[in-house]
Amino acid sequence: MRLNREKAEREILAKVVELAKFQGKDARALQADQMIPKSGFLDSAGLMELMLWYETHYGLSIDQDDFTLENFGTVNAMLDYLERARGNA
Repeated sequence: MRLNREKAEREILAKVVELAKFQGKDARALQADQMIPKSGFLDSAGLMELMLWYETHYGLSIDQDDFTLENFGTVNAMLDYLERARGNA
């Protein structure tokens, strides 16, 4: 099944906003090409929770070596990884 990038982008951004809200931050201005770790919206626990949600939500089992900024630093990188993981790239 082809990935609906727009839908997945909305889902990931919404999750970041939700997690940031728990930390008292407003991440609604986060852009899809903005580095999430450098944005300050999520601390390390928030980033880990985002990755756990991502794996569960999209039904993936991500290899430890794949947890890099190149694959997960931005929403766009996360979308690209999802396409590759599903064979849609």
